Amino acid sequence: MKLNGPAVIVYSIALLLSQMGCAVITHAESYGTGLGSDGLANTPLGPQECKASYRFVAQHTGYVSQVRVYLIPDKSGYAAGTGGTIHVTVNPDDGTSAHRPTSTVLGGHWITNILALPSPSRYFYVAKFSPSPWLTAGRIYHVVFQNEDRLPAYNYLSVDALYHVKPTTPTQPTVSDASLAVLMSSQGGPWQPRPGFTPIYELDFANGNYQGVGYMEAWVGYPRIISGVHAVRETFTVSSNVSVSSAAVRISRIYGNNPLVVRLENANGTLVHSGSISALDIPASDEDSPTWTKLNFGASYTLLAGHTYHLVFEAPSTSLYETFPIRKGYKYGFRSSTYFPTGYAQFNLSGSWYGWTAWGQSNRTDGDLQFYFNVP
Repeated sequence: MKLNGPAVIVYSIALLLSQMGCAVITHAESYGTGLGSDGLANTPLGPQECKASYRFVAQHTGYVSQVRVYLIPDKSGYAAGTGGTIHVTVNPDDGTSAHRPTSTVLGGHWITNILALPSPSRYFYVAKFSPSPWLTAGRIYHVVFQNEDRLPAYNYLSVDALYHVKPTTPTQPTVSDASLAVLMSSQGGPWQPRPGFTPIYELDFANGNYQGVGYMEAWVGYPRIISGVHAVRETFTVSSNVSVSSAAVRISRIYGNNPLVVRLENANGTLVHSGSISALDIPASDEDSPTWTKLNFGASYTLLAGHTYHLVFEAPSTSLYETFPIRKGYKYGFRSSTYFPTGYAQFNLSGSWYGWTAWGQSNRTDGDLQFYFNVP
């Protein structure tokens, strides 16, 4: 989850309760993408009376005019028939430790006849609320999706989310599950979190603020190796001064026991910090089972506004690591504070650095490594 603003600060949430029993939060900061994913997964709306909730913490106070979500209404297994009649509502949190939506509706929108919409509007759908819900910064809310079609088992669609093949707790390292999660209820049962699911959404406030998760998928099918002359890096430009004390990356160790070497350097190659992460701290796995691992710098470094840096990952040729980026959704309407806007993932090939190659397009700059810095 990202805060609107040039520093692109990602927030890790510590949950508290206010005197009125409503959920509020405090923040510990980090800088970077702060999100991980192995791909895309769907929650169907209708079959087995399934309904979904996107649980989130409001980062701003004000009226919310609309929400952008990711749908695939014309893919078998993701949708059927007409796509259904989907009621999208914003509901308060119940304030309990389970953090489920209440039945109170603050504002709503109906999705109907979605197959009549052109691409990309049918996929990256904008639901405009009436009335506009009033949200208070720091409180937990839910965007609830429920199919109210007469034949929901035959006319339905799904909401799509980032997905971890092997769920972790918390699902994302910089955000608590209480403040960012996908919930599902089926056959009239209680709301339950979907392990490994992270909402893809953007909330737009009437006062111009916005928030959300604007990464639309992961390029797990296009990994790059880290071994010998092969390396990967995130190249990024800092918008305002930020101090960092450690760096984390989501990565797979395929074989070997050599450490993962991490370098933070200036754009001209001069070193800011170099260190290594023991192979013992990165469980051996395959490319489908990456894990988060962290290098503590032992000191804080100030990254300067307007300067470009590289966060580089290397390993000796006798060991093999792999990683892959997650794709930003800016081509489909997601705005810059819902992803890391000032960087992109690169790999080293024959001594030169290139943007990622995926789906037949080379040197892409719309993907970020799954990484973050801690901000002391």
